[in-house]
Amino acid sequence: MERLVLALLSTALAGTPIALVFESNGYVADLATHVGEKVALRHCSSFKCDELHSSARSEVVAVVGMPRNISILQQLPGLKLLQSSHYMYARLGSVPAQATVAKYDVAWHQYGVEPIAEFVIAAAFQWTYRLPSTSRRFTSCAFGTGAPSECPSDSSLTAHPTLMNKTMGVLGYGNIGQAVAKRASALGMKILATRRHGPFSSWLINDNDKLLAESDFVAVTVPGSVRGLINRTSLALMKKDAVLIPVSANPVDFDALYEALLTGSMGAVLDVWPQGCWHFPDMFCGPPYTEQAQPYSDDIANLQNVLLLPGVAMRDDRFWSNSAKYVGENLVALVNGAPLKGVVRNASTNALRPTKLSFV
Repeated sequence: MERLVLALLSTALAGTPIALVFESNGYVADLATHVGEKVALRHCSSFKCDELHSSARSEVVAVVGMPRNISILQQLPGLKLLQSSHYMYARLGSVPAQATVAKYDVAWHQYGVEPIAEFVIAAAFQWTYRLPSTSRRFTSCAFGTGAPSECPSDSSLTAHPTLMNKTMGVLGYGNIGQAVAKRASALGMKILATRRHGPFSSWLINDNDKLLAESDFVAVTVPGSVRGLINRTSLALMKKDAVLIPVSANPVDFDALYEALLTGSMGAVLDVWPQGCWHFPDMFCGPPYTEQAQPYSDDIANLQNVLLLPGVAMRDDRFWSNSAKYVGENLVALVNGAPLKGVVRNASTNALRPTKLSFV
């Protein structure tokens, strides 16, 4: 079905407005069900759009997703809309002034709390069990000629810690923090959580230092408006083998964290970044590619005590399905001259209500 939809996209009628889509095949196919014949979709790789002939560039009215090479936007004279497929968007200074910039304005307070909390628990499980690496150790020695003569002892292959009786520290006991604590408690973990205002209890306290010193995992779930909560002082208070799991970048001093990861035995699961293509809310990749295009530093990828991720916490399958519907409605609205949703910046030549587009 997906291949059929994509094939139909390439046979759109001449003169139909075109939207370039820098997302997966599945996303394009899903998006096609929401735009019908109103817009011709062209699937592009993350960096370029080989199928777009120069003669068709003037018919491109929208770009969906984040092209890694942002200069492609300068080659589209008729561009009216840069539509992000998620809650982040391209750095506004890199987008031509004539284009409106919009994002998928997901109501994360209703949708995102549970997926983010589940991600924190999944990160703790992955860190504790490390099943893929255990599987690689096992299969490399247990199958093939002479197996299992090269396998280490069973205790070496199978011993692992558990989450039971470990302490989950929750810095910021708001909606996400409460959801994390509920899940961690159900697993038999001890909970320490902090917030500014009581009433407090044996596990809900207002002492961040105590939480940092006693927690095996520290989930940083304070609002993104909080800056620098995790710094050199707070990192020094953590257990030597504790694991930091932030859900937003601003509360973390990444320079201090990087030093701690280099020199200590603490760990981190990093799904948020202070700059570059994975930065919330404004992304920047290039061109030309610069240090800003990197998550943080090339060296961090070589560390064994950090798990690097591209922002998976809230962006599950349901998220992307809802995104395709939302973006499809915006593309149809653009063509019909109706108001757009999720506008981050209006085009310099547009009013808030865009003029209906006309195509011959």
